[in-house]
Amino acid sequence: MSDRAFLIALLAIFATFVVLDAIELRRGPWSKPERPSGEAFGFLVIMLVLYGLIQTGGLSLVPSTDRMMTAVRSTLSGWLGRPVDAEPIRGVWLVMLSALLFYVSGLWDYLLHRFFGHSRRFFFVHEYHHLPSQVNVIMPGLAMRPFVVVTSFPATVATVFSAYAILLAFGLPLWDLAPLKILVLVQAILLCASHSCFMRRWWWIHHGMKWLALTTPQEHLLHHTTTLQGNYGNFTVLWDRVFGTYLDPLRAEHRDQPLGLPYDQDFIGTLTVGRLKMPTRMRQRFEVERFCNLIERGNPVSRGGAETTSLEQNQQVQLGGSLGGSVTLRE
Repeated sequence: MSDRAFLIALLAIFATFVVLDAIELRRGPWSKPERPSGEAFGFLVIMLVLYGLIQTGGLSLVPSTDRMMTAVRSTLSGWLGRPVDAEPIRGVWLVMLSALLFYVSGLWDYLLHRFFGHSRRFFFVHEYHHLPSQVNVIMPGLAMRPFVVVTSFPATVATVFSAYAILLAFGLPLWDLAPLKILVLVQAILLCASHSCFMRRWWWIHHGMKWLALTTPQEHLLHHTTTLQGNYGNFTVLWDRVFGTYLDPLRAEHRDQPLGLPYDQDFIGTLTVGRLKMPTRMRQRFEVERFCNLIERGNPVSRGGAETTSLEQNQQVQLGGSLGGSVTLRE
């Protein structure tokens, strides 16, 4: 698959889920008369563009997947004194490696997501993704992810090394792994589906996907709640089950949980580590409270069933709460 065809396929996947979620929102939470104003929609578009530009800029700083695979293969060839094979991997070995690598790459994704993205020190590079109080593929932070390169690039490098390690373990040549791009497309579909409000309405999808330990829309929604911690796998929950962080969406206590961040934050705040936030008047004009959890000073909020003031809650987060990161309250 050429780079152009690969890019077109990625855009087609994303566009499909955007359309499906737009349909779902128009007949649900964004239906008349509850539909956000034109200014609110315009604001979301602006933030999508801003987030997208930062995401594109970050990804441009690292090598493309093709260049990275070539570099890894050449490095291993030099280390091991083995020639590279110009032929691409194909046939039964392609199928077997793709299936195995899907879950191996899921392990790298799980480890980086749980222990780096959700660590107290580095949560600021992932905070934007948990900002929206509505989980759908149209929301900034879900559709466009400004700092995604920080975790996606290491996970991709680890996956490529893992692929060649598997080939070497079986005594196979250092084939060109370009055909494995199809695996990236599968992961892209699962990433979009897991955040899609359209897909969440179909429970038969959940019951079908769970037999392969694929992350379902209902499972991943629990990862975006303010109170629960688990379901870190973005496209497979296998490692959540192995390491005891799996959350079952069928359990009564996991239903109807609030979504988003459990403290005051907005779209600008997640880009500035909470140092700069939108003024109150601007928040009101663009109806930001529809999309984020905004908590004014002194108003009580509930976190894990306990009532605290926003100031107390902010102090808890700064001291190293379960979600990590640092925020500052607006005056």
